Amino acid sequence: MKDKIIILSEYIGENHNSTAYYWAQIVKSLQARYEVLLIAPHTPHVIEFSAQYNVTIATIESVSYDKNHLVPRLWGQIKQTLAFISTLRKELNSCQVLFSGTNPIVTMLAISLLRKLKLFRWVLLVHDVFPNNLVPAKIIRKESILFKFLLVLSKFMYSAPDRLICIGRDMKCLLDDKIDEKTSTRFIPNWASTDKIFSSPKSDNKIIRELGWEQNIVFQFFGNMGRLQGVYNLLNAIELTSDVNARFIFIGDGSELMEVEKYISLINNKAGYKKIHYYGRLAINDNLIGLNACDIAFVSLANDMYGLGVPSKAYFSMAADKPILYVGERKSELEILLSEYDLGWFCEPDNPVKLAGLMDKISLECTINGAPKVSPRDIMIRHFSEDMSLDEIGNVIDEAIQV
Repeated sequence: MKDKIIILSEYIGENHNSTAYYWAQIVKSLQARYEVLLIAPHTPHVIEFSAQYNVTIATIESVSYDKNHLVPRLWGQIKQTLAFISTLRKELNSCQVLFSGTNPIVTMLAISLLRKLKLFRWVLLVHDVFPNNLVPAKIIRKESILFKFLLVLSKFMYSAPDRLICIGRDMKCLLDDKIDEKTSTRFIPNWASTDKIFSSPKSDNKIIRELGWEQNIVFQFFGNMGRLQGVYNLLNAIELTSDVNARFIFIGDGSELMEVEKYISLINNKAGYKKIHYYGRLAINDNLIGLNACDIAFVSLANDMYGLGVPSKAYFSMAADKPILYVGERKSELEILLSEYDLGWFCEPDNPVKLAGLMDKISLECTINGAPKVSPRDIMIRHFSEDMSLDEIGNVIDEAIQV
């Protein structure tokens, strides 16, 4: 008989978003070790995934809400959390471990409270660190009384699980200051499937050929254009670049999209040619085309994001064998990664003049000497592959069961 575990996730499915993708791979991997019950909102992605991989599910009603505005988002999370907890309470007695994530944050708080009333083992996968992530998003001030209250509350929440899994070494440092001695933290990096994501020639790329950019040096921003991605710093720097052979493409969407589109139009008008192109959002099945539509991949975070997140886009770009230009804070996970392996370049945030100079330098070197001789894909396969990370997650679950 296999041990039974519950996996609770807001998103799951291989054709939805990056969060859903990661949880889908986790569920598939853990099914080989355990009897898995998945608790998730009733969506077409969940039903399709369950049917395709024979996953036992207990679905809750899916709640739609505006995630870009605080009050609707909070109310939506509360309604979804009530449904999650109602279903979870019915299933906890029959399982050895609950495995869940940090989103929605209201659900994490409710599970923390439930654990005080009902003894069960709990492993938490940390992608966000609350309430610290509210500061760079400019939702709350670090000096405010509310932030200090939420900081105390977060220590209770992050100390409630038996095990924490975090995706960055900087994140682990931040979490270790929150938790008590009963909770342990394990760093397990993100990954991308090197079977599904691989490198293809830029000259054959559909997007590059549509734009006629085969002979240009192309920098790419791919993914979420939200408050925490430092997109305005990137755009400020792009406006300051002088190498006319450089081109810049933005693929994705997010809360800042309308402002980003306006800024792109202004930059192009000022330059007198299409310096930047906004391509739009790609269906997840077309991500391979998008990830290969460049020479250099941007990975960017806003200032004050130390320990608060590790963009999954970095690993997808590495799987596509693209060198990375990372804009973020020193000693953050991706800066550490770039210092350990030959993956690309680093620039601190909020310094568009320095970033523009670095982009001009990279573009000129690539024009003269060709693409840089780095192998991000090979490094990823050897040091942090999908199988390695998924095996480590299973080992943490085993440890929690054996306590």
